[in-house]
Amino acid sequence: MVEETGVSYYGVAYPDRAVLDFQEMLEHGCSSVLLAVSEFDVDFWFQNVRRLIDEARAMGLRVYLDLWGWGKTFGGEPPSIFLQENPGNRQVSAKNGQVFNVACFNTEAFRSYAFEAIERLGRETDVDAFFWDEPHYAHGATLDEWGCCCPVCQELFKREYGFEMPRALTAEVLEFRQSMILGFLGEMSKRVKQTDLGKEVVLCLLPREDPRYGVSDWEKVFSIKEMDIFSTDPYWYDMATEEGLRFFRERAWRAKSLSDRHGKRCQIWVQAFRVPHGREWELAKAVEMAAEMNVCSIYAWPFRGGLGSILASDRPDLVWQTLGEAYRKLGAKTHA
Repeated sequence: MVEETGVSYYGVAYPDRAVLDFQEMLEHGCSSVLLAVSEFDVDFWFQNVRRLIDEARAMGLRVYLDLWGWGKTFGGEPPSIFLQENPGNRQVSAKNGQVFNVACFNTEAFRSYAFEAIERLGRETDVDAFFWDEPHYAHGATLDEWGCCCPVCQELFKREYGFEMPRALTAEVLEFRQSMILGFLGEMSKRVKQTDLGKEVVLCLLPREDPRYGVSDWEKVFSIKEMDIFSTDPYWYDMATEEGLRFFRERAWRAKSLSDRHGKRCQIWVQAFRVPHGREWELAKAVEMAAEMNVCSIYAWPFRGGLGSILASDRPDLVWQTLGEAYRKLGAKTHA
């Protein structure tokens, strides 16, 4: 049974303004909100981030906190303060040695930066859950352009396997990259639980099991025992309707099946950004399909269909209306 419905939210730092949006979410059938918080938000607006969480919870919303775009190794559009201040801790391309604008999470500098932030947020806020958003390695358009081959990764690989790190995605390289990203996410998750056992951890992977991303076998993520909810976001509007909804169903079902097998809850994201004119109805269909799978949580990105942003849908008001109708309909069934 679907336990919650929610939407991502960002860009408003003043709690007295945000409560108006939280009320609108409740009216649209949301029972939860994901606060997408950038590095800048935590650095500059920390007190108000804490108050945003408090206000949302006071209104009855469950609150997720997303490290939005952190180091650009997590998904999201915001720039990274860490990358700005640490140019020597970036991922390096195996193809030509060029530097990607993505932090290497194997470097001590980025690990310390992320872990300290998690511990502070865990101690000093009443957020319900932390959300690891699309963690990934840097990569290009072709299979031979991938990260990371920085000196730190090369040394770690040689220490593990006893020979120099190849510049091709060999079996050993794939195993190493997957092991390292899962180790990083596992340590992040441990920091959450060490700070507060009551806070949950949600891991959201990109919808394709693509070796360039780092996790080519979803089954492996269930080795992270601190993970409470497994999530994916099979966005589909870059495809034709039939193909897109089939892709959504297949990837959502893959996530739900694995979650059931390993005794974890499952969360599925639907696409409420860049929705083309005339295809808004597909959003309601996706919510319906996810609900039929009995996932515990359905979320949409973002609030109000991306109105006014680079992610804006063709008709954001209709997207938001459609999502609200789908959520309210689902809520009525759940509580019938």
